[in-house]
Amino acid sequence: MKRLSPLPRFEKPRPSILARFVASLALFAALVTLYAFILVRTHMVEASAGFAAFLSGLALAALVIPLAILAMGVVWRTGRTGGVRAIFAVALALLLLAGPVYVATANGFAAPLATTDVSTDLADPPRFDRARFDRGQADLPAPGDIPAAQAESQRAHYPDVKSLSLQLSPEEVSNLALGLVEDRKWRLLGPTSYPRGGPPRGRIEAVASTMILGLSEDVTIRIRPEGDGARVDMRSASRIGPSDFGSNAARVKSFLADLATAANAAP
Repeated sequence: MKRLSPLPRFEKPRPSILARFVASLALFAALVTLYAFILVRTHMVEASAGFAAFLSGLALAALVIPLAILAMGVVWRTGRTGGVRAIFAVALALLLLAGPVYVATANGFAAPLATTDVSTDLADPPRFDRARFDRGQADLPAPGDIPAAQAESQRAHYPDVKSLSLQLSPEEVSNLALGLVEDRKWRLLGPTSYPRGGPPRGRIEAVASTMILGLSEDVTIRIRPEGDGARVDMRSASRIGPSDFGSNAARVKSFLADLATAANAAP
């Protein structure tokens, strides 16, 4: 009787070590980013420390993407398992990076890499008086005069950040500006220099918050007489660095646009 040969045995594909690593790295990046986000939003730590941890999580997420693509190539060439892990890692990394990428693209990638201070008047910028005492020890010092290099960089990246001229009295403009500050729920620093119905005596200083992390950024609004109307200058500066990702310029442009609309609608 003829002896039957045994059926061939198929070895189970081995898992890809690289795919497993990038999946674990993506999960770790998510945990770091989420934990840092919670710490910063709840003000449980200094903003600078929490922001550094948040950026570290994003950096890990950015590293995951090329490693995951490499892992996919390894899986494809060797037949090892782990393709799903690599795809999961890419998806999670992209999800973590979606928010910061949205902030960066909101200004068409126009934000210079090292800008934390934007002003409509570069030669005689509005001052930060009360902000100097409201900032913490770990924050950047309140900015003073604008260096020539910074002014040139702003002109190149934000040519539309300019002073606003209105055909209303400084008192009327100051009241409209205060209303917009209150609508935005910015925190006024000290008693306002522009009491409603009173004469202009200085500037409005307030603290705004960024959209995602809620980081504090200082705002000062100066309103001066100009002919029969008023000229509005505004400055916005971050408390931590090294870059604001365009948030200060976006705030100045949005506020002045709304102020112009409110002034045009005033009786």
